[in-house]
Amino acid sequence: MNKRGISRRGFIGSSLAAMTGFGILGKNKLYGDAQTESADKPKIREYRTLGRTGFKVSDISLGAGNLNDTALLEAALDMGINYIDTAEHYGRGNSERTIGQVMKTRDRKSVFITTKLNLFMGKRDKEGLKARALRCLERLQLDYVDCLMIHMTPTADQVKHEPYHEAIRELKAEGKVRYTGLSSHGLEHRLAGPAKDPMEKVVLAAAEDGRLDVVLFVYNFIQKEQGEKILKACKDKKMGTTLMKTNPVRFYNDIKAMFDQAKEKGRKIPEVYVKMIEEYEAHAAKAEVFKKKYDLTSNAMVRDAAIKFCLSNPDVHAVCPTINTHEELENYVALSGQRLKPTESEMLAEYNSTFGQLYCRHACGECESACPHGIPVNTIMRYDHYFSAQGREKHALSKYASLTGKNAGLCTDCAGFCEQSCPHGIPIQGLLVMAHQTLTL
Repeated sequence: MNKRGISRRGFIGSSLAAMTGFGILGKNKLYGDAQTESADKPKIREYRTLGRTGFKVSDISLGAGNLNDTALLEAALDMGINYIDTAEHYGRGNSERTIGQVMKTRDRKSVFITTKLNLFMGKRDKEGLKARALRCLERLQLDYVDCLMIHMTPTADQVKHEPYHEAIRELKAEGKVRYTGLSSHGLEHRLAGPAKDPMEKVVLAAAEDGRLDVVLFVYNFIQKEQGEKILKACKDKKMGTTLMKTNPVRFYNDIKAMFDQAKEKGRKIPEVYVKMIEEYEAHAAKAEVFKKKYDLTSNAMVRDAAIKFCLSNPDVHAVCPTINTHEELENYVALSGQRLKPTESEMLAEYNSTFGQLYCRHACGECESACPHGIPVNTIMRYDHYFSAQGREKHALSKYASLTGKNAGLCTDCAGFCEQSCPHGIPIQGLLVMAHQTLTL
């Protein structure tokens, strides 16, 4: 608890709030022995061709956003992971340095390494971009990267940023870069100004442009329509597809405790909290029924089904979760080569119809134009995802603290214009209020 008596992980009792205390992993009707491999470490079972690069990448790959442990990367490579996604600013360069330490003793040609440059910060002319790419190589201690991406591409127009493409042509000619691509988080708030185009527009512009080989974007079983449109466009252009934010399932608790504690101390309870507690109670009851119906003993079981949903799509080449611990690594690698079972598909469909309204869609931001204060909703909810779902707590706190302009502290007493304009019926005002509590020191 922080000094205000509010748990930093406390949040709206959404989707499976009642399921946070399910207990440890075990055998169950849905998952059989998939999560109980203990005698031997799990291994990658499937490799997929990364579009026109021709490289066979592990279906479960490594998102290195929080990587600073050489032993973790060594273990990932030993298990067969051979695609690593990093960026120049991850851990202020420590992610790239960690990769560099490990790759000194590995077969360079057996691993596909992608790093990324932000076009909205740092030098953006050809020479500046080349210099930044070479600094990436220095930190990585590599002669070349397999793919250099435009990171968090802010607009469809920046897909055609000619100084970047000029730099890529020269870097390729010099043997420093083999392929190029981009990632997109959709509408974003940045130090250099907002990113104004949605993810779909940005990635489809990349497919149309034809010069980019690989893309990283959001796709999951709830937010699937735009992802499938992107996957089709990429398949038509033989582009490599890598995924982030593949697990839309969120597990929140403590909202009732917060509510009761506020009453006990005689504090004013904002109306938005009252609304959230009503939704909590309704969804907690539904979650209990859902849990019993599918014999669920851990929230990880729904997460694993979410990953298998992505792996079941043949147009997906690599799922790139951020992996922080050896336990997470083993759990993710154990899913390699798996497909969604009919019962799991039924479970996810029911989850979506019952609890999908409580998932703020990544890379959406459709409600932002309705906010009279200009709150960067998509950005704040992404930082909350880093904190609550990825375990990147310090990073999330730092990113939220560095936001310029207004933050979600203004949402408590607002009339809820975001909720009124949300096409998915999400209680986004409540989510923002609690994200502010979570991310504020």
